[in-house]
This record gives sequence, structure tokens and C-alpha cells, in this order.
Amino acid sequence: MSFRFRYLLLFYISVLTFLLTAAIIGLYTVRFQEHAIKDLTEYGQTITVNTSYSLADDLFEENYAPLQEFVQEFSSRLQVSAIEISDPQWNTLAASDIAKLGSHMDKDKVADCLPVGQENICARLNNDREQMVITAPIMIEDLELGQVRVYLPMQKMLAHAAVVQREGILIGFLCWLLAVALGFYVMDRLTKPVRKFVEATESISRGDFNVDLPKAKWVLELERFAQALRVMAGAIASREQELRQSETKFRHLFERAIEGIFVAGEGGLIMDANPAFIAMVGASQKEDLLGRNLFTDFFIEQSKVQEFHDQIATPGFVTSYELEMKTLLGASITASLSCHPVRNEEGTVVVYEGMIRNITARKGAEQEIIRMRNYLNNIIESMPSVLVTVDEEDVISQWNSAAAQLLSISTAQAVGKKIQDVTPFFDKYSHQLAEIHQGHEPLELHRERISHDGGREGIYNLTLFPLVANGSHGIAIRLDDITELDSKEQQLRQVQKMESVGTLAGGLAHDFNNILGGVLGNLSLMENRLKNDGEIPMVSLQGYLERMTSATDRAVDLVRQLMTLSRRQDIDLVPVDLNLSIKHVLKICDNTIDKSVKIISRPTATAANVLADPTQIEQVILNLCINAAHAMTEMRKEAQWGGILDLGLKQIMVTKNFQKAHPGAREGLCWRLTVSDNGVGVQSSLIDKIFDPFFTTKEKGKGTGLGLAMVYNIVTQLGGFIDLYSEVGIGSTFKVYLPVLNREVQAAETGTAVSIKPGKGVVLVIDDDDLLLDVSRDILQAIGYRVMTAKDGLEGVELYQQNKDLIVAVLLDMVMPVMSGKEAYLELKKINNEVKVLLSSGFCQDHRIDEIMQLGVNKFLPKPYNMESLGLAMQEVIDQ
Repeated sequence: MSFRFRYLLLFYISVLTFLLTAAIIGLYTVRFQEHAIKDLTEYGQTITVNTSYSLADDLFEENYAPLQEFVQEFSSRLQVSAIEISDPQWNTLAASDIAKLGSHMDKDKVADCLPVGQENICARLNNDREQMVITAPIMIEDLELGQVRVYLPMQKMLAHAAVVQREGILIGFLCWLLAVALGFYVMDRLTKPVRKFVEATESISRGDFNVDLPKAKWVLELERFAQALRVMAGAIASREQELRQSETKFRHLFERAIEGIFVAGEGGLIMDANPAFIAMVGASQKEDLLGRNLFTDFFIEQSKVQEFHDQIATPGFVTSYELEMKTLLGASITASLSCHPVRNEEGTVVVYEGMIRNITARKGAEQEIIRMRNYLNNIIESMPSVLVTVDEEDVISQWNSAAAQLLSISTAQAVGKKIQDVTPFFDKYSHQLAEIHQGHEPLELHRERISHDGGREGIYNLTLFPLVANGSHGIAIRLDDITELDSKEQQLRQVQKMESVGTLAGGLAHDFNNILGGVLGNLSLMENRLKNDGEIPMVSLQGYLERMTSATDRAVDLVRQLMTLSRRQDIDLVPVDLNLSIKHVLKICDNTIDKSVKIISRPTATAANVLADPTQIEQVILNLCINAAHAMTEMRKEAQWGGILDLGLKQIMVTKNFQKAHPGAREGLCWRLTVSDNGVGVQSSLIDKIFDPFFTTKEKGKGTGLGLAMVYNIVTQLGGFIDLYSEVGIGSTFKVYLPVLNREVQAAETGTAVSIKPGKGVVLVIDDDDLLLDVSRDILQAIGYRVMTAKDGLEGVELYQQNKDLIVAVLLDMVMPVMSGKEAYLELKKINNEVKVLLSSGFCQDHRIDEIMQLGVNKFLPKPYNMESLGLAMQEVIDQ
């Protein structure tokens, strides 16, 4: 390439030099001839003009004889070849050539004349004779006497021009040779870097990137080219290295791929295959497959071949095409084929490239999964519990038969819809569902009242736990109907309460008799002082009243405790301070437990809050205290009664190590309630049965075996657990663990005296108890109200009908003959829809109270009440 470039460039330079030399020589010759002709013309013009002047007199006098002599003499000059003289009619009068005498002289053509600066003189070249012919008129003033024509020879001038041409050609040839030699040298110098660049690029093209590029300091373009080539060589080297690495990598991938990879010709002949494909079809080496036909040698069903071609023709490829293949060993496998054809420009298939995966095991697993899915689906459908699953948007994805039966909604009607739309009672659990979607923590809700199937209400345990699988999230919902179980538990719990009440009855009766003794004793003293002295001093009267007030407060507290033990009510989970619950239970224990038992209480300095039902918590503590007291008294047959009952409360952290020893514990903070005694203890073989229903270690007839079963059930429902450690003859320690509630309980304000505003207006009091009727009337009148009274609901309604414009409020008893408090309230509402009613009853925990309150009663006041509580309650009702 450099040879062609160098010599082609040299040829162009030579031709250019030659043409340039030729042009210079030609131009010089022309310029020389023009200069010589000009000089000759001026010379001939001068001779001709001088001759015309010399001959003018002879022609004017028509003296023609001297003309021939003048011509002969003039022609002898070296610079003149010939001369001719004519008259005005162009007849030759004298001529160097005598033969022309008397002939007619040819006129000059204006087109042949050379410009000489004078119009009447014509100078022309006669190339045939190598002469210059100059013709000028012979004139005297404006009179033309004839013409003179002078012939000047051009041989000397042409010879000199020839010499000039020869010398110019010689010099031009030498210059051309010099230019060729210099051009060859320059081209060699110029093309040397190019040759090296060519060699470098050829080395690069052969893959040798370690080349030494020439330095072209004097040629900026070559220097830039060198820099660009160096960068290009580096880039190509890097790209080549990457390509080699990539090729090596993909070759390794090809060789190490776990799927079989093949390349087959247009007809299906195998051209290449990786080891996985070789092993898959039972060959030992690649050569065993080369030349075999993929379609005819390995497809078991030949109908699949045509189906394969039909599928690959439309989209241009096939993916996950399942078929049965036979191996060279005669075995049959299930394979998944993915393939695409490589076509030429005409669209004809050249080769097939594809991948085959052995899915025999997967197909078997899929069949097993289908079987297990059907099996699990049968289990889910056979479950008595309602099982529903929802996705992230609360859209139902699973709805078992129990759900369809309970809610009277088929699976087809439920799946695909939001659970709140299918089961409206789930609206109140939307917040819990959102929390589970976000935190992925399970949630158990016990004894939820749910209405369904036309308003029928049942009690259910509701369990919500997150589902996370394959990148999708959802929630599984399980409903367990415990309506019947709850009813039985309530019955058992009530039986156990009655047992506790029976146990406490003696002590409570003793304490109540003491209270009545205090009241009756003070009344008898007051009566005696009035009978004998006629009056009672103020100091003594105040003392009597304070003692009776204290006694009645104790009586009210005892009644409230008994009702707490015996009442049947719904579970109401509220913040409960365990310290207060222990304090309430100890008040009962002080009056009921044998005095030989010493009670020690160790409460916490701060509130010990848990989320529980206050009645259940107190029942748990009371049952444990009663069991501990019995273990130190009744269960000791001959030993001395007595011991120490220790109640302790402490906050602990449940760790993972703690959970290993106590599987029922939840990680986090919890309160530990400890009830210890030094009674008879429990045998180690019986500890596992101690919480079973109807199991008891007491003598026959002295225990039902329900107390600890109820304790265990309540603690478990509250998310806690209970632990027992006991040794025979030493005593027992029950430890109850309950989760800490991270919320402070609002404490009631105490010790603040509240003033009662003077009352205004008429208050109607409706109560069937004459004593309470009189007390209520006197209290309200003392406050400032005017009072009307009625002994039953019917009488009260009639009074209100007659005085509705005067009565500002009604104090209404709940339980009355003739017409109950509920019926009376409804009648009052008919008379005045805005009637203000203060409901009062000795039943503090009764569902009837809730029913009446929901009808619109303004406030409830439990009995017994005093002047302060009645006055404040009535003031609040009237101010509403």
C-alpha cells in the first residue's frame, strides 16, 4: 500500500513538474518570439517608413528609373530579403525580383496584419518563407503616391528561438529529474511514518497490540493520527481482552450450564451440544451426538415434530415446549424445550439454537403439589372453623365451607370481593387488618360477639395471622365458634363463684353482723339519751353519726364485693391496676380467711397496669388466696392451723432464655404476681394436673376442682401464663405473668370537696320502697328542690302527665311493681321527648341498666346513695 502511494504520489509530482516545465518553456518561447517579432516589426516599420519618404519625390515626379536602383541597393542589406514598390493602383514599379515588374501587387488582408500602432501600415508573417512582410503607403501629406513592401528574413530569429527551446527543454528535463529525485526523497521521508503506521495497523489487525508507533513531529496530522491510533489500539486491546474474557465466560457458561444447550442444522442434525445436553440424552461424548437428528432420534411422538415446526413458524420461537424425549440408553424423560431459528437474508432457517431442561422430577413434584393442594384443600374445607384468607387489599382469596355455611354466602360469591363488603361486621376490624399488613404480627381476639345469619349473635375466638409467600402478602382469618363452650364456662365459673361465696359466707356474715351491731348500738344509745335526757349533746350526736356512717360504708363495700363475686356479666377489657385489685381482694380476705393466717402484701410503687376485666382479675387473686388459706388451715388434718400468705408484685423482662423454660411466655415486659403459702404443698406427680377442671387435692365434698381451672383459663385469655412450684410439707408458690399495658390509668380524684348548688324546680321521685322514697324526698328538699313522689311507675307517669310543665327532672327506680322503670321511661318519653331522668338501682352490674341507658336516660346512680352523690347527680342531669 505504501509503495503504491509513494510512487503514485511521485508520478503525480513528476507529471506536474513536467507539465510545469513544458508550460514555462512554451511560455518563454512564445514570449521570445513575440519579442523578436515585435523588434523585427519595429525595425521593418522604420525601414519601410524611411523608404517611403525617400521615394516620395520620385513617385510624385513619376521618375521611375531611380526606383529599381534603390531597390537593388536596398535589397543588398543583410536585414532585408526583398523590396517592392507599386503605384497607387498596386502595379509593381520596382522589385528585388525583376520578374515581378509590371505585375499586380497583392493587397494585404487586414485580418493578417499585426498590430503595429499605425493604421496605414500592415505587418504580417509569411510562415511559408519564414519572412516578415511590412507594407506602408508612400504619401506626401494626404496624397497617396504608392506602396512600398519590405520583406525581412526570420531565419536568424527562428534559429535563436530554436536554441532557446532546446536549452529550455534541457533545463526543464534537468529540473524534472531534480524534482523527481527530490520528490522521491521527500516522498520516502513523508511516507516512512505512514509505512510504519501501516505496519502498526497490520500488527493490530493481527491482534498484536504491543506496537511502537512512529513519531511524526513535523506533520501535525500524522502526530494526531498517531495519538488517535494509540488510543484506538488501547481501546481495541481492551475490547479484545473483554471479548476474549466474554467468550471464555460464555464458553464456560455453555459448558457448565445445568440446562442442555444445542445447535442443530435446518433438518435437525445436531452440530454442537454442551455437556449437560450430552449427559441428558445419555451420550458419553459430543461425537456420539454429531450427525444425529434432534427431531427423529430423540422425539418420542413424531406428531410433536410437526407441532413444534407449526409453533415456531408463527411467533418465530418456542418457549417451555413440553414433550417426551428418549435417550440413547432407551430411557424416557419429560423435557421443556425453548428454541429459536436463525435465518438468512432470504428468511430460510439456517440453524436451530435452543435449550432443553429435564423436568421429569419437576413434573412429578407438580403432581405431588397438586395432590397435596387437593389434600390441604380438603382439610381446609373439612375444618369446622371458619377459614378465610385475604390479600393486601383485603380481597378474599380463600373461603372455606364453614364460612359459606355460617355466613350463608357461597365461595363463588365471596372470592374476589373485599371482606368488608361480604361480611360487614369486619368493618370494626379494619384497623387490626391494617396493622397486620404493616407489622406482620399475628393477633388473637377472644370471645368476640359477632352477629350473622339474619342477626343471630354468637361468641367467637378470632385469630388473624399474616401470610407471606412468593412476594405476596395477605392475612389468614380464623373464626372458632365458642358460643356453647362459653356458655358452659360461664356456668362453671358461676358454680366456682358460688363455691367462693359459700366459703366466704361465714366470714362475711360475721362482719355484716358486726356492722349491723354498730348501727343498732348507736341507734339504741341515741334513743336512750332522748328518752332519759330529752336531748343529745352535739358532740355525742356527731360521734354517733360518724360511727353509723362508717358502718354503713363498710356494709356498702361488703355488698359490692359480694356482687363482684356472684355477678354474671360480659367480659370488658379495660386498663386495670393490679395493686388496686390486690387491695380489694385483701379487704375480703381480712374478713373471711381464718385469723391464724397472716397476710403480707408487697405492692409496687407505681401503677401495675394490665389490660383485663377487673372482675376476672379479682377472681384470679381471690381464688389463689383462698387455695393458699385452705392449704394452711382446712387441709391440715391434725397439724396446727396457720401460716403466712404472701402476695408480691414485680415487673420483669421476658427474654428468649426465659421463653425456653416457659414456652407460654411472650417476649417483652410483664407483671409477675406471686402468691405464696407455707401450707401442705402439692405432690410433684400432681402438679401437671392441678389446672385441670374438676381436679382437686381437697377431701371429697370440700372442693369442686374448678377454681384453678378458671384461674388458668382467665390468665391464658389475657395473653399471660401461670407457673406453680410446690413441695409437700413446705408450701406452694403460684406465679401469674400478665403483659404490661403501656398506658397509664386515669386515677380518680380524691380528697376534693365538691359543693352542691342549691336546687330549683320540682323533682318527681318514683320508687316502690317507702324508706328510700322518704329519704330521697328529704335529701332533695334539703338541697332546695320541691319534690313530688310516686310509689310505682304508673302513678309516676300520671303525675308527670299532670305536672310536666313544672317538673325539671325525674329520679326513677329501675325495679318496681305495676310498671317497671323501663316501661315508665318509655311512657315519659311519649309525654315529653326531652324528659330528664336520673335512673337508680341497687343492681350495679345488670344488663337491664345498659338497655335503659341506651334508650336515652341521662345518668345512672347506684344505690345506696347519700346527700352528696344524689345532689351532684341530679345537678348534672338538670344541667344537661
